[in-house]
Amino acid sequence: MRSSLIASIKANGLLVPIQISADSVIISGHRRSFCSLHAGLKEVPVIRKAISYRNDKEVFLKLLVEANSQRKKTLGMQLREAAMKIDPRAAVQALRTERKERDAERLFGRSDDVIMEASGGAKRSKISEGSMPFLSAALKVANENQAYWPLSVRQIHYGLLNNPPLKFTTKGKSKSKTDRRYANDVSSYKALVNLLARARIEGLFPWRAIDDETRPEELNNHHWNPHAFFKIEFNDFLMGYRRSRQQSQRDHIEIVAEKLTVRSIVDSIASEYSIPLTISRGHCGPTLKRKIVQRFKLSRKSRLVLLCVTDLDPAGEAIIQNFKDDFADDFGLDHDVVFVMRAALNMDRVEEFDLSPSYDTDEKDITTKAAYEDKYGTTNAYELEAMEPDALQEALTEDIDSVLDIDAYNAEIEQEDVDAVAIQARRVVVADFLKGMAD
Repeated sequence: MRSSLIASIKANGLLVPIQISADSVIISGHRRSFCSLHAGLKEVPVIRKAISYRNDKEVFLKLLVEANSQRKKTLGMQLREAAMKIDPRAAVQALRTERKERDAERLFGRSDDVIMEASGGAKRSKISEGSMPFLSAALKVANENQAYWPLSVRQIHYGLLNNPPLKFTTKGKSKSKTDRRYANDVSSYKALVNLLARARIEGLFPWRAIDDETRPEELNNHHWNPHAFFKIEFNDFLMGYRRSRQQSQRDHIEIVAEKLTVRSIVDSIASEYSIPLTISRGHCGPTLKRKIVQRFKLSRKSRLVLLCVTDLDPAGEAIIQNFKDDFADDFGLDHDVVFVMRAALNMDRVEEFDLSPSYDTDEKDITTKAAYEDKYGTTNAYELEAMEPDALQEALTEDIDSVLDIDAYNAEIEQEDVDAVAIQARRVVVADFLKGMAD
């Protein structure tokens, strides 16, 4: 293409003038200028526009794109022009928003549940009027923590302890308020479990506010026809990008959380930092430990840092010790390359947040219980659910920052902002073509 244009210019001269800015920067005619130079021309006709590249750069770039929009361009040229039209701030914000939305959909699915108020409504309720204040208090706790749905019943339980409601109200009866007041005991907890089960069935409490994640379900993803499939795939084209913010860290960092009940709280922090998260559901089996070790070895980093988010009780202590022992005994990792840390819930934060102890302190292993008492000077145990979700996230963030190379982490975030523009440019250029295939 260039050789034929050079030959034409040698024979006939440059017939179409080159457009330049007031300070002599080419707006349209880069290819003609190149070919004229190689054709041996000393002078070429130009049209000078009353705009300065140096002083009006943003306007100049828009004019540059418009002036070249009619040419047949390579993919690289199209991508560069698309990038010029993109507002970097908008691209970064879109990437952040998309990331949060995908995290929420991955954890919770889509839902139309809204904040509710306790009311019997027109439908006759099997929940007595005397229990409505109790239900209203539970709803208040759920609504205040809607950002962390689904909650566990344990989290509702600890939220109620901040301002214990009456479990039921009576008129003209002599039963003492002490017996009716919600408390940190088995009887109150069972009453809450029964109340929330009935309230959800009767439509008085959002289903999505509480989830039983111990019984997962798998739904196959099917489509009506190829057209429907194309439309979904093309709309989501080049969405979901996540730059690994851990790739330049000295250490390989992972999080292990003991309970499914705190998954939605811990996962958002793990995702923000690009840290792998494992839900152990008690003691972690060898398969999950092996996967952690494999990820560490693939990272080619010198140290494995494991942040353990467990209850502060004998069982939680045993889980942490178990990781230390098994990494060395079963997978051959020397103690100097593994750092296992109790994260989020520790005795300092028990005091900081004035947490209520668990009413269930039964521990069959006498040796483990004695070791716990010897270490902490108490037999009181504390559950993760006793921490408010925002406090748990704040505590975990502090612990992550304590083992993080902050400068390297911030550099990855800055590069992710640059990535956002490049991805958006490719999405604009390619998505239009792909969408046409779905019509």
